[in-house]
Amino acid sequence: MELGLFKKTRELDNKINEFFNNVSEAGLIYVRAIGLYLEKGICEEFTQKRQDVSAFEARNDQLRRDVEAQLYEHTLLPDSRADVLELLEGVDKVINKYESNLYMYEIEKPNIPSEFHAQIKTLVQTVQECVEALVVSARAFFAMNGEIQNSLHKVMFFEKQADQQGTALKTAFFEKKNLELAHKRQLQDFEMATELISDFAEDVADNLTVLAVKRAF
Repeated sequence: MELGLFKKTRELDNKINEFFNNVSEAGLIYVRAIGLYLEKGICEEFTQKRQDVSAFEARNDQLRRDVEAQLYEHTLLPDSRADVLELLEGVDKVINKYESNLYMYEIEKPNIPSEFHAQIKTLVQTVQECVEALVVSARAFFAMNGEIQNSLHKVMFFEKQADQQGTALKTAFFEKKNLELAHKRQLQDFEMATELISDFAEDVADNLTVLAVKRAF
């Protein structure tokens, strides 16, 4: 895919493409990791998935620094530098959250009653779809095509879905009579950590909307 903002710098194109590929793949791994935890608890497969996400996060940190360095090295499109860096930094927070959430599971090992598993899986899937819509929007921004508005709309849609699903899940936690209050609050913390990923995605999408208007999409 040719990234329209950087037609003359193929190296930047490749690095930005890799950056977004990593976010997408990390999201898919995150979904699978949570599913594994619900099925088996902390197991070798879960740990490997967490390590895979950590590797993508570390690689994206390096890619973001490389892109920043190249943007300041070249005089190409100086007016775009701040916009590009702001967008990449925002998306980077999402993959950081994937990683930190999996560490939470690994450290705290929450006991999640099976009756909540289906709702948790649905919420995690919705959050991943929200992030993927953000990735599609960001790619459209760089490619300077008309898909950006439709994709941004999907970010907002999935964020609202995640909010509704999260509220229903928190309510279910606190309505369960045979759970200690501390246990309910721990489950709530994990739900909120998951839901926060879609909130990050929405914040980045809001900024991207402004950037798209500046570039008259």
